Amino acid sequence: MQKVIIIALLTLITTVANAEVSGNVALSTDYMYRGQSQTGNTPSISGGIDYGVGDNIYVGAWSSNVDFGNNVTQEIDLYGGYTGKLAGGVSYDVGALYYLYPGAADETNFDFWEGSVGLDYSLSDRIDTSVKASFSPEWQNKSGKGYNLEGTGSYKLNDSISVWGTAGRQLVEKEATWGSPDWNYYSVGATYMLGHLAISASWVDTDLKVSECFSGTNVCEGRALLTVGTSF
Repeated sequence: MQKVIIIALLTLITTVANAEVSGNVALSTDYMYRGQSQTGNTPSISGGIDYGVGDNIYVGAWSSNVDFGNNVTQEIDLYGGYTGKLAGGVSYDVGALYYLYPGAADETNFDFWEGSVGLDYSLSDRIDTSVKASFSPEWQNKSGKGYNLEGTGSYKLNDSISVWGTAGRQLVEKEATWGSPDWNYYSVGATYMLGHLAISASWVDTDLKVSECFSGTNVCEGRALLTVGTSF
């Protein structure tokens, strides 16, 4: 199934005419996904490639190392979507994303789909806000439906420095199967542009206690992150 999806996406990408290509790569002290470490509290290296078709359609792929304490060491995200504008300066993004974990046994059901709808509104040239709602018909590890609501705000201090914050809530239908109760998460940080390099420092945390986090692990605890990345 994984190979079929990858081949289908690559075929679509290579046959689309007039596609604009961009890429990104980053090094980080951790890979945090909705407030939880995906690398076992260790550094991550990630990168992706995006294809924009016209003004509205995009497809892409992104990957990072992961560490869940088993033989899974990589995550690959395949995604696509459609963007547009509404009245009043509001833009929207409707997309779908498939999370792939090569090496995971079929019975673990690590791979899963998620669809999302997002809205973005710029209050000024310096202030930007966005909100996104996501839904998975079968969250990871066959833990039932997954729901996520996330909001982000950013403020551009000058041409080089911006500050931002994100807050969200993740709901999972079968909490016992997943390994933790539903949780809130947030991050606050700042980004400094040094030429083509984006240097970000942030604090990420959840409201989960250690005892609530996957049988007492510390991957849900708050931590400072440092990320250096570039786009091309």
